[in-house]
Amino acid sequence: MSVNRRPAEAALRFPAVLALLPLLAAWNPLERPNRAVTDGNASLQKGKAEEALARYDQAVAALPADPAVHFNRGTALFALSRYDEAIAELMRATESKSPSLKAAAFYNLGNSYFKADRYADAIAAYKHSLALEPSDMRAKWNLELALQKKREEDKKKQEQQDKDKDNKDKKKQDDQKKQDQDKKQDEKKQEPDAGAPKQEPPKPPQGQDAGAQPPPQEEPAAQPKDDKAPEMSEIDAVLDSLERSPKDLEKMRARLRAVRRAPPAKDW
Repeated sequence: MSVNRRPAEAALRFPAVLALLPLLAAWNPLERPNRAVTDGNASLQKGKAEEALARYDQAVAALPADPAVHFNRGTALFALSRYDEAIAELMRATESKSPSLKAAAFYNLGNSYFKADRYADAIAAYKHSLALEPSDMRAKWNLELALQKKREEDKKKQEQQDKDKDNKDKKKQDDQKKQDQDKKQDEKKQEPDAGAPKQEPPKPPQGQDAGAQPPPQEEPAAQPKDDKAPEMSEIDAVLDSLERSPKDLEKMRARLRAVRRAPPAKDW
């Protein structure tokens, strides 16, 4: 069985991104001819992407491992602006062993990424396509478009980051200013009110000088010393020692009687 490895149409790839022309690219199966693919290619040629997709679905069911069938189905999905699904199908098509089909798959994959605003991925896909076919001017042109879009995107992101940083710094300054104001208000509340009447110190009782100190409390008078206390202690000690001598004891008692009858000594 012969295998047709030539494109079914003159246009093998999507046109340049900015042109947005109808997508007429299609590829015959690499494994064996398939009626569903032929009908799908005809519908896609007429701009009937929905009919083409329905026929390509039948072809995928019959030839699930054929990269060309996935390429065609990805073409129809791109025409319907279903870019995420187109990306998945075209990724399957990049597994082809055919360099021309592989290059076409990467080119269309780059277009799908571009339309999905995934410019970094589009750049990578276009570079893969150019590595397989360096002379492809459409891939070079779309690569330049993707690079320009990526620079614009990065610039916008940087501007947004700078804006967010400025807003954050401004908010921080406003918060600090408010904290300083609140602190000053708290300090002002703690200060005495200048318009409030001053409290006078308590007045002393009448007749007493405000600066005079209160009279000291009188200490209790000291009790007069009993000069006789040591003498009586001495006498008691002598009496204890004379208990054994009746004569001496009698003499001491007479002496004590004489002392008691004597008038008290003056203490003034």
